[in-house]
Formats: sequence, C-alpha cells, structure tokens
Amino acid sequence: MFQGTIPGPMRSIVRETASQWPSGPMYVPCCGNFTIERSVAGMGFALHSSDVSIYTSAVGRWLTRQPLGIQLREESRDELDWLTDSLDDGVGTVATLMLGTRFLASVGREGLWHERVVRSYREQWKAKHAETVQRLAGSDIELASYEVEDVRSWLQRVPRDAPVCSFPPFYGGGYEKLYEPLEAHFTWDAPEYEPLSDDDVVSVLGAITDRPYWLTASNHDVPELHRYLRGVIKATPRAAPFYVYASQARTRIVAPRQPIEPVKAPRLRQGQELVGPLTLSLLKPGQFNALRSRYLNPKIAPGAANLAVAVKDGKGRVLGVFAMAPSSYTPDEAYVLSDFAVAPTDYPRLSKLIVLAATSAEAQLLCQRAFSRRIRRVSTTAFSNNPVSMKYRGLLKLTKRGPSNEDGWKYQLQYQGAMGEHTLADALEKWAKRWGAPMTKTGV
Repeated sequence: MFQGTIPGPMRSIVRETASQWPSGPMYVPCCGNFTIERSVAGMGFALHSSDVSIYTSAVGRWLTRQPLGIQLREESRDELDWLTDSLDDGVGTVATLMLGTRFLASVGREGLWHERVVRSYREQWKAKHAETVQRLAGSDIELASYEVEDVRSWLQRVPRDAPVCSFPPFYGGGYEKLYEPLEAHFTWDAPEYEPLSDDDVVSVLGAITDRPYWLTASNHDVPELHRYLRGVIKATPRAAPFYVYASQARTRIVAPRQPIEPVKAPRLRQGQELVGPLTLSLLKPGQFNALRSRYLNPKIAPGAANLAVAVKDGKGRVLGVFAMAPSSYTPDEAYVLSDFAVAPTDYPRLSKLIVLAATSAEAQLLCQRAFSRRIRRVSTTAFSNNPVSMKYRGLLKLTKRGPSNEDGWKYQLQYQGAMGEHTLADALEKWAKRWGAPMTKTGV
C-alpha cells in the first residue's frame, strides 16, 4: 500500500529485534513510508513517529486524525482540476498523494510516454482512487503521535531510555527529489529545515545509538558502527546491500537465492559440428537460472526474465539462450535481458547466432504471445571494457555509450534493432557465411 523501500528480510529483523525490547513507547524518527511501524504492528508498542516530507506527513496526520492541510496549488488547477473532488483533507487526500507519486512526474512533460501515463490516470482516476481509499481503510497501523519535525530537534525530546528505530536518509536531497512532483502541485504548512550534512548524519547516528535500545540501517557500511553490525541484507542480485546496526540483536546475513532445475537437453560441445535447422524451446525459470549460472559472465548481475528461450540445432543440442522482458518505455519493443552461447565449442562467434535467433520472426512470435502486445524492435544493454560490443556489432545499432554503472566494466552500451525481419533459417544461413567458421578450420 505505502511506497516501500525496505526489503522484507529487514522488516523481519526489525520485528525480531523489537520483540526483545521493553513494551511501551517506541520512537521512529525519519519514518518515511512507515515500514518500521508496519513491521512492529500488533506488538504492543505505542508508536511515536516524525518526518518532514509532504507524503509522510499526509499519511502520519491521517493516521493520528489530524487535519492534513494539503491543497492543490492555484497554478496547477488548469492541468489537475480533475483531482479537486478527491481532496477531502482526509483519506481521499492521502490516496491522491499516493497515486500522485506515480504520475505527477509526467505532468507537463513532453513525450508520448509521459502523455500516455497522465492520460491513463486521468481516464481511470475514479476507479484507481476508490480502490486506494478502500485499501487505506484496511490499514492496521496505529500511531500514538505524529510530528512534522526535523530529526535533529525531535530526537532531543525523545526520552533517553525509550527504544528508537530509524532508517534515516543517508543520501543528500534524496527525499526532497523523491517527493518533488508532490511539492510542485500541492501546498501545505511545510516545515523549514536544512538537509543533513555529513556532520549532521554523524550527529543523528550518535543521538540514536546513545541509548540502551536502538536499531538503524543504511545502504552504507559505516565503520564507526562496525561493533554494532547485526546484519547484511542483499535481497536480490541487483539490489544494493543494507547494513543493519543495533544495540542488541542476532547476527543475520541475507543473500539472494535462485531456484535451479536441471536441463536434460544436450549442449553443443567441442569437436561437434553444428547442424540445422535451428529451433526455439521455452525454458522454465529454474532451467534458465541453471544455464545462466553455467555460461553467463559471473560479473553480470542476473535479472528476472519474462521469457527465456533455448536455441537448439538440428540434433536438439542447446546452442545458447536468450531472455526477454517487455520494454517499460516503448510499447512495441522487447528488452533482451540476457543472451549467451554455450561453451566450449568449435565456434568462437556462436554468440552472434544467438543474437540472430533472438531477433528472428519466430522469437518475435514468442514475445508477442508472452507479452500480449505487438513487438517490432529489440533493445539491450551491454557492459564492456571496449567502446563497442563485438557480439552485437553488425547486428544491432549502438545508440548510446556511457560509463558503466556496474563494477568491473568501463562502458555501458545501449543497442537497438529491428525484430522479425528474418527467420531462423535465414539467421543460420547468414551466420554460417559470415561468422560460422569453426576454430579448427580458421586456426583462430
């Protein structure tokens, strides 16, 4: 229901740790999306929360039956007058802000995607708003109090012996940027405060840890708190790790786990000749994970695929795999999450055949069935230490080159291309002529 940024395992650690604390009042500064409050709901704590953002304050005031005082700005009425009837200074306003976090960033921006997002919310607003109000009505969070106040001054008023649990922001301006679209279109009695400096972060951590019962977490490894490190959580392979620090708690390590299923089909091996025709075979998630773990570069963090397909030769031997997901930005585009060839074989450029198979008319049909939409194009991202990916060169168009955001790579390369302009038979013929010479014949 609320925007969530804290993984499930961390909520379990919060609940487990809080179960060892004395019952009574618990204080939650920088409460954000009320994840801590949701984690300890029903444990008998009197929860006192505070924050300074418009989103959190709307929810906090509603939970404590305070007037919200949030209005649509006059300069936004021309574009957003259709929200006016939903602003009731109560649950309706909270629901409006919650939905607003999903589409207000697109209001007033050019581009088909932004226009489509706003039009979709406007046309379905009554149903979406009513559904959100109904879900809010089922909330089981109970707060003893909520204050719109900066963490630095609020912590000074928290009793010294009371438990404190908080995940304060460690990125400068993070929350301000997150709720910027809400602030742009709504007015309220916003508090005045200065963003936390590095010295302020240290001061806040000191005020939290200088008491008998506390728990905090960060995306940063804080050397000053190493003796209090109770858990390291990495919920998914691509997720940033969370470091959990507490006065007293069990030590926990949470790492991603992927299901593995055996793939009984043989794979092309060294000394074996690749023969046609090519075929495509759908893979179960566990089978895809097994092949990916075996053949994909381990420096590439895996992602969840909507469609995973094995490419086989005429003898049913697996040549490689490609995995697709629908593009989030372009309706008729499929995003290639992974494509790799089996190894070792006699064919040094076998990976190009997998790319050709992934862009074939047969693959296009599989994508259209899986995603329930017409697919005309593909895109993908390549991580490389070279300015060009030799695997995609000559097959897809390089549309963007930038520094890598993944460790171990120099470049992050964006590629795009057409889909469905050749068949699997065409793909094999083209590959055999240009890149299909085996090592034994070329001496490569």
